[in-house]
Amino acid sequence: MLRYFTALPFAVPALAAGIIVSALVAKRIARRIHERPVLVFLWLASLALVLSATLTPSGHAFGLDEGLRTTRVWTWSLPSPGALSSVNWQSMNILLFAPLGFTSGLFTRRRHIARFGTLALLVSVIVEIVQFTVIPLGRSQFNSATVLIGWAGIAIGLLVGVLLSAVIRRIRLGEPQTREN
Repeated sequence: MLRYFTALPFAVPALAAGIIVSALVAKRIARRIHERPVLVFLWLASLALVLSATLTPSGHAFGLDEGLRTTRVWTWSLPSPGALSSVNWQSMNILLFAPLGFTSGLFTRRRHIARFGTLALLVSVIVEIVQFTVIPLGRSQFNSATVLIGWAGIAIGLLVGVLLSAVIRRIRLGEPQTREN
């Protein structure tokens, strides 16, 4: 948990920049893929949230001595079963990645849901690889549990997004159409 708070001085400006870029490119991308601009913006803003929280330097990174900054750890493990019952780094990763899945589930076309959902899953892996390879971030480890937790957050968000989208479509289809003469 402390890991997230120490990254805030770098993450907040990165998130603001990501949201601005999202707003600038969302309409163009939406036109190209025939989706609503607000959905594309929300997905890109969710991506900016993940990237700003995970790929900005930890506050403690600059204080690490050379030996710790060059040490890399590759860990294969499963997530802790207590990830959902307590506030820890795993539950925070679920919350961090859930909006990316949720916004993927809101797209109107199934192929877009599949493509953006797959992209979200890839982001989880790419983030871990970047954290492992980019030493100045101060997070020089690859942990398979973190990838799986990210995927769990994406899956939970995706499920909620698809269900909400279906409910909204049903409500729209069920509304009585009034005609004025």
